[in-house]
Amino acid sequence: MSSTPIQSQDSVFKRILWLYGLHTLLSNTFLLAGYYLLPEGVLRGTPLTFVGEVAAKPQGFGAQFGLTLLFNLGLVTVVAVGANLQRVKAFPVGYVIPVVLGIVGGLVTGTNSYVSDDLSRYSALDGMALGLSIGGVEMLAYVIIIASTTKLGIYQYRSLVDWKPIKVMSLRDVRLSRQEVFCLVVGVLLLMLAAYRETVMAMNL
Repeated sequence: MSSTPIQSQDSVFKRILWLYGLHTLLSNTFLLAGYYLLPEGVLRGTPLTFVGEVAAKPQGFGAQFGLTLLFNLGLVTVVAVGANLQRVKAFPVGYVIPVVLGIVGGLVTGTNSYVSDDLSRYSALDGMALGLSIGGVEMLAYVIIIASTTKLGIYQYRSLVDWKPIKVMSLRDVRLSRQEVFCLVVGVLLLMLAAYRETVMAMNL
């Protein structure tokens, strides 16, 4: 049985705004929940902070920047774009990633569970500026990349319980708009900027 491919007709900028807004709402909510309801540092040493433990190992500037960029552009972006190859009805699976990152990021920050730094050594203003200029830029970049590639949904599932995919088109049939291509390039550049800022911070610790 064939199915008709579902293309995103709304503006890519609209997709970016609502997806980033949802991520921010979840991140702030779980940050407060972690701060008021959980012990400080409770998530250190758990799988949620495993990547941070690897990235926190001493490196030279070039190696640290390369490792951070490899993770941002290689692992996370490939996972995000790969997830967008799948749809459950009209819902791109890639949209789940900002939701999960919002929850996890909020909990890690709210419980001060970072392995490479102690947030208590920063003032509220310094910590906010640092967080937004690194993690905030990274997350915005992920959202932009995910929102720009929703047309990649070549496999469609009828429901969450029906795990038999239907191929509705091939990758060569995908046509991104100029706005989507522009946003995709901006997302990649933002990831490079965030990786540089994160490397500078790591070198100054």
